Amino acid sequence: MCATKEKTKQSDRSISLCICTMNRPEDLEKCLESVFQSKIKPDEVIVSDDSPNPEPTLAVIAKYPAVIYQTGPRLGLGPNRNACIRRAQSTHLMFIDDDVCVPPDCFEIAYELIAQTPEAVITGYEMKHRSWEGEGTVKKILPHNADFWGTMKIPVSDSDCCSVVMNSTIFPTSLFKEALFDECLRYGYEELDIARHAVALGYEIVHRDNLWVNHYQSLVDRASNWDRVLASQLYTTAKAYFFYEKSIPKALTYTLVAPLKMTAGLIKQKDPKAIHKGIKATISAYQHFFSRKEKGFVSKRKDYPMAKASR
Repeated sequence: MCATKEKTKQSDRSISLCICTMNRPEDLEKCLESVFQSKIKPDEVIVSDDSPNPEPTLAVIAKYPAVIYQTGPRLGLGPNRNACIRRAQSTHLMFIDDDVCVPPDCFEIAYELIAQTPEAVITGYEMKHRSWEGEGTVKKILPHNADFWGTMKIPVSDSDCCSVVMNSTIFPTSLFKEALFDECLRYGYEELDIARHAVALGYEIVHRDNLWVNHYQSLVDRASNWDRVLASQLYTTAKAYFFYEKSIPKALTYTLVAPLKMTAGLIKQKDPKAIHKGIKATISAYQHFFSRKEKGFVSKRKDYPMAKASR
């Protein structure tokens, strides 16, 4: 247990901090240093390691005896987060990347927030630092709802929040008894999907501007495969319309028109492989859709409350 005795006496609620890492021991060390320098610490800190060679990570973990270490499934971020869920013992979970540093009062604020709204998903913001874009390049990242096409660009409101900023989000563990991270998805779409799944299951997502972290984006293992990005966008949006919103007309319209729009966008960008990429992404999205039962989609509930439709 990492939390102070004073905190434990104040509340019977607890937080497990889950850190998924791969090949970033230097970033992980900075991350853990920030966590353990916090005024109040989480009840559990779990590090799930997908690195092919675990020795550098283990050398960092050795400096922090309170950390629970496990070898990850080495199948991607979604499966690794699900592995953390299975290990965690607290009433609430937080997930941060290994290149995130938390401010000293992060968990003090987190415990106050879960005391106020224990059944809600609580999300904040991150300050994204990108060193490769120039010294001092920092951007405040807030949650945005997805538009009809699946692009996250609609600002959230107090009454309509259907997305999260993963690095500054607190989930009630009860959510993960009914839903998991979809292991088909990549590049942020698994975060949008779990938020939509939570709303469909009746959970409220509330935005709080006093919950935040610093995200020092690492270049290690950050290469993007745009085919998979496009496939993830198509799949997660179609899935939301079919299964969360249960709008067959909307779902069919999207599945017919979105691949054409996506391909047209690639052609407009003068991508020489536009048609090839469009076809490949569409096929991959359909494959994800029909394999969803084996990839973390299954929920214990078959009846979802109607989610608020994307604008």
